[in-house]
Amino acid sequence: MNITTTGLLSGLILSLSLIPSLHAAEQADTVIVTATRTAQTVDETLASVSVITREDIEASQAQDVIELLRLQAGVDVARYGGPGTGASVFLRGTGSDQVLVLIDGVRAASATTGAFAWSTLSLSDVERIEIVRGPDASVYGSDAIGGVIQIFTRRNDRAYVRGRVGSYASKLFEAGLGGGKAVRYSLNVSSRAADGFSATNDKNTFSYNPDNDGYRQRSASGDLRFDLGKKAKLKIGGWYSDGYTEFDDGATEPVFSNSTNSALNLRLDHHTTSAWSQNFRLGWAADDIDTVSSFPSFIRTRRWTADWQHDLTLGETALLTMGLSAIRDTAKNIDTATDSTVFDESVDTNAAYALLQTTLGRHDLQFSGRVDDYSSFGSHTSGQIAWGTNAGNNRFTASAGTAFRAPTLNELYHPGFFGFYAGNPNLKPETSLNLELGLRHRFDAHRRLTVSVYRNTIDDLIAYQGTNNQAINISEARIDGFELTYTLQQARWSAQASLTLQKAIDTDTGKDLKRRPREKFALQLQRQTATGGNYGLEWLFAGKRHDAGTVLAPYHLINLSARTPLEKNLWLEGRIENLLDTDYELIYGYNTAGLSAYVGVKYDFVSQ
Repeated sequence: MNITTTGLLSGLILSLSLIPSLHAAEQADTVIVTATRTAQTVDETLASVSVITREDIEASQAQDVIELLRLQAGVDVARYGGPGTGASVFLRGTGSDQVLVLIDGVRAASATTGAFAWSTLSLSDVERIEIVRGPDASVYGSDAIGGVIQIFTRRNDRAYVRGRVGSYASKLFEAGLGGGKAVRYSLNVSSRAADGFSATNDKNTFSYNPDNDGYRQRSASGDLRFDLGKKAKLKIGGWYSDGYTEFDDGATEPVFSNSTNSALNLRLDHHTTSAWSQNFRLGWAADDIDTVSSFPSFIRTRRWTADWQHDLTLGETALLTMGLSAIRDTAKNIDTATDSTVFDESVDTNAAYALLQTTLGRHDLQFSGRVDDYSSFGSHTSGQIAWGTNAGNNRFTASAGTAFRAPTLNELYHPGFFGFYAGNPNLKPETSLNLELGLRHRFDAHRRLTVSVYRNTIDDLIAYQGTNNQAINISEARIDGFELTYTLQQARWSAQASLTLQKAIDTDTGKDLKRRPREKFALQLQRQTATGGNYGLEWLFAGKRHDAGTVLAPYHLINLSARTPLEKNLWLEGRIENLLDTDYELIYGYNTAGLSAYVGVKYDFVSQ
């Protein structure tokens, strides 16, 4: 992005800030729990956060989670083709395995790759998404170098059905129900499929195959919630996804993967006294991937977690949170061509953490620390300190925190391919130090501007650069960033504009980390109608990115969406993506969707 373009985008944000506001809900009062493991409003938190609600999802009519995340400040994405294919989410320039992903509090990333399979998650199963930018290892442990993305599964208070068809022979059906009093329940099911388009183009000399690569996916999520007397609550929830995805690896015959992903959680909350509450959580996550290709394999991973958290109120201005955590990761990799076990390993982790939130006069302070003990490499300590204060309509924040990423089971134990790209059981964790300054300004009750400036230095990056390209700790990276977000709600209009400027470089080579643009701008504009529907526009600009020894060109995307009632409880929905039919790449040699359109109907069953 040149200076002129940057100035135009910044000017657009500033011009939006001059529009007078009228009546609207207050986003700053939205309650989140991810940043500190305890409930607080967006304005109270000392971290940089954003929330995607179920209302946002319904208004956007987005096809998947990736399309929503890419519009958020500090979030960049890359995908190996169309929906259903593998995708990476970069948070503040960090790698996809340096972002902690939680589903209802349960770690959801693969124990072998370290990254979450975003293509397995249907928006039909999502109630809300909380994004915390910046390190949070002092309360969550490994992976939270760039931040935390937590998905809360959907909770229905009524029954509904939805159907949608569109470009690339795509089809979607979903249904849900919910309700109850003494026992509250919610259930969602969905099925989606598409013939797709070729994942690769002729720039990809190794994998190119011009056939269409389709996908099919079925998913389900649900929970049961019980009140156990006046002081205790019990929740049992789960999520399941079963997918089939075609991809290219240079073979003329179809190559594909069958995958299943699931997560279960049990949570017991107990208010022991007026000043002491505790919760106990058990979690289980699993993913199985059966790949039929030139290198066929079956990979099975399992994760068991247990957390015991205590929240102690200390007087009127302090809250102390303490907890214990245990995690066991196991993985088995089978070469299905020879029916031989590549590796079968496990890692155990035990941890203790504490977080103090207190107010001293006009100053809000947070101190947190955590110790993780790994069976693979020993113990590691993380810590963070954060400060905030209000001055008129301004809130100033500052923080400093360390984080780490433990080596994955692949990086530790995979024997490699013919002696190359093998794991290394002597790996150390990747470590980071993040410094951040923030400003939040309220023009009035309904217009808000947030600014964040940060530097994240990451050491001991794991790279396959040792003997025969074995995994070793060698690289260092530095990420400098600036984020500006403006939100406006005026009567039936709402807008969110964000500008992200970042420089993510490998300090050993001075080169940009691949697939991260230095500039990104996103605008989301919504107009509510008098009948309860809405019309929306999304505009995304991403600057040039480096990948595979070349430079990917900048691109603009414009998407349109609409919802309107046909009659009581019956909705007509539609979305147009890539309105300008932009030809662009997120990964060198891989295609993206052109101009496409989707239309559907939804019916809500409302009790009379």
